[in-house]
Amino acid sequence: MHSLSPQGLAIVDELAERHDFSRDAIAHMVLAVADGDGQMAMFSHSEFGGPGQWMQGGMLMLSDPLNHALNARVDALCHEIGERVGGMAGGKAGEGIAGEIAAQQSAWPAAEENTAWWPAELGTPNATGEQNGLRYAYFAKARRLVVQTEDTLRVYDTLDHRIHGFAQQQGSQSRLTVTSQHGDVDLASLPVVSTDRHPPN
Repeated sequence: MHSLSPQGLAIVDELAERHDFSRDAIAHMVLAVADGDGQMAMFSHSEFGGPGQWMQGGMLMLSDPLNHALNARVDALCHEIGERVGGMAGGKAGEGIAGEIAAQQSAWPAAEENTAWWPAELGTPNATGEQNGLRYAYFAKARRLVVQTEDTLRVYDTLDHRIHGFAQQQGSQSRLTVTSQHGDVDLASLPVVSTDRHPPN
């Protein structure tokens, strides 16, 4: 496990006991949520079923979406960490965890390496996912959704949609459906900004 001060270890131990995940898994998630300012997290750990993402407000995506028990446990953990990290802004009791993580960021790098496959000018995505040969990256501020299928990379304009959920329709060809404040939205209904063809990774 990465090095933390006694205060940081005490916080991790407390969360590990309450949520029944290992200290390593808890520490991994604390850093992921702290990186997202308590509002979101992109993580990858075996105890959470591999890669996944969480956003404040109810969006959680795990590699095994049908494992409802694991989904509930991870969601509860993320919410608690998010509240404690978010407490830093208001000077609440939760600022201890945020300050601790802020102090450790440089010495305790995130586990994920930089594997960005989307256009660099879009910056850092709010959510990413990959399944069955399809992957996506969502950029809320830029109002863009990037989807890669086999050798094609498409950038979509998300218009006024505030996307908070993603689902794949399985069949002869995988399709992505997004959920926004307007309900379920088929990807085909969104304008295509650009299309690139390139060899698959």
